[in-house]
Amino acid sequence: MALLDKDNLAVRMARAAKHRINHVGTKLNEAELQAFDALAEKRQQTHSELIRGLVLREIEAEGKEREPSVELVEIEAIRLLIINLFHAQVVTGELIPETEWEMLQKETRKRKREAAERELREYEKATAKP
Repeated sequence: MALLDKDNLAVRMARAAKHRINHVGTKLNEAELQAFDALAEKRQQTHSELIRGLVLREIEAEGKEREPSVELVEIEAIRLLIINLFHAQVVTGELIPETEWEMLQKETRKRKREAAERELREYEKATAKP
């Protein structure tokens, strides 16, 4: 039996495919290098660990839809409340009753994430590079 018969070669190739043998590199100016060194030190990582992590996170994020931040969701909730509050006041000319206000707050809590996701998609579409 040969050391590298077809079965052994296939097994070795499958194992080798998992090894990190390909190089990806770039050049940095002095200021960029100092900032990079500081970041690597802050995160207690080597240069290669930091770069690999950044690259893998970008690859993973590419296929996913971004989640709106908590801040964006809350801003969207405030926006919905203000729009509905002013709309009610303009239409009726009066302040809305407390029960309607509570219902409006409850409905806003339900819809704020959906509204924030929509705003984020619209922003990304508007700022996407062709």
